[in-house]
Amino acid sequence: MDRDSMKGLEEIHNLLLAEEDLGSTLRVVAEVAVQAVSGCDCAGVTLVENDEVQSTACTDQLCAEIDRDQYITGEGPCVDAIRHNSVMRLGRAARDERWPRFGPLAERHGVESVLGTPLEVRGRIMGALNLYSRRPDAFLDEDVEVAALLATHAAVVLANARAFESASEKTDHLAKALESRGVIERAKGILMEREKCSADDAFQMLVRASQTLNRKLRLVAEEVADDAQGSDPSAQAGQGKL
Repeated sequence: MDRDSMKGLEEIHNLLLAEEDLGSTLRVVAEVAVQAVSGCDCAGVTLVENDEVQSTACTDQLCAEIDRDQYITGEGPCVDAIRHNSVMRLGRAARDERWPRFGPLAERHGVESVLGTPLEVRGRIMGALNLYSRRPDAFLDEDVEVAALLATHAAVVLANARAFESASEKTDHLAKALESRGVIERAKGILMEREKCSADDAFQMLVRASQTLNRKLRLVAEEVADDAQGSDPSAQAGQGKL
């Protein structure tokens, strides 16, 4: 492996320790691929989201257009790399019978060679690293090895980024749930004091009001708490409010 390849792997490894968003991470992965893989003119990453494929972080417009041709035709090295979880290499675009519709489109863009490498972590296919070259038979066996190493590192970065996003979402949901619970408990306490009722009865009052007003329980509870703030609860009890 040459110095550029080693430098590229080191840069991606550093991303594992950096607090980068997913988009920034993928852009660096694509740029490093162009630097590290001999003969690569442009690169990008295809991600799989809800059984749909989409291009992210293409290094130039050519990469985005070639990616799109594969999605439209439903064939090509990068699409098949994801579909079969296997490295796919194309050396002469118009002559390869495996992708009869995609090949001529690639050649029309001046692209002869394509290398698609799946991004896989623990059996989960997350996408593909897509490399393109204007030269025929540009990607040699050693280039395939370098691309595989880059893809492995990139897949780990992607898995970490998605795990972080998932954890952040769960934390936000938990925080909102705890906040809602706190508001509801305060409203129950106000109603128990005002109506001289039990906790269960107070909660049922909130539920009935939520259903009648067709509003979320949390919003009804907030109104009860807001109405009681700075007011005399006993005075409000005589007004017939919830």
